[in-house]
Amino acid sequence: MTGSIRILLVDDHQAVRQGLRKMLEGEGDIEVVAEAASGEEALALAALHSPNIALIDIKMPGMDGIEATRRFIEVMPSCSIIILTLYRDYLVQAMQAGAVGYIVKDINREELVSAIRVIHSWKFPLFRHSDRAFVLVKL
Repeated sequence: MTGSIRILLVDDHQAVRQGLRKMLEGEGDIEVVAEAASGEEALALAALHSPNIALIDIKMPGMDGIEATRRFIEVMPSCSIIILTLYRDYLVQAMQAGAVGYIVKDINREELVSAIRVIHSWKFPLFRHSDRAFVLVKL
């Protein structure tokens, strides 16, 4: 099924990526188009799959999520970046890098799906960062 919201999952833990895919795969308007274990792999896959949104972890070997976000914004400005992390203390760096969402991994499925839809539709921005909306979920 082709969804209208194309998602790239970026996390160095395969179990996390599989869990996120499972959480999202039942949504008719969301399609996980690719999974990456690193920032470098994510950038390569993004060029092939043209995601609308990338869910990116902060702590990864090699290129971390903050640097991956910076590079995404440079090469794929149409892709919205949501940081999805265990850490609560990188919000400012994520915003400065160009992320439009910051979500801590203890959220539930409904909150994640809602945040993805809000960011994709830009109907209810909670914060402004430059000309981009910013959604913050349960910090």
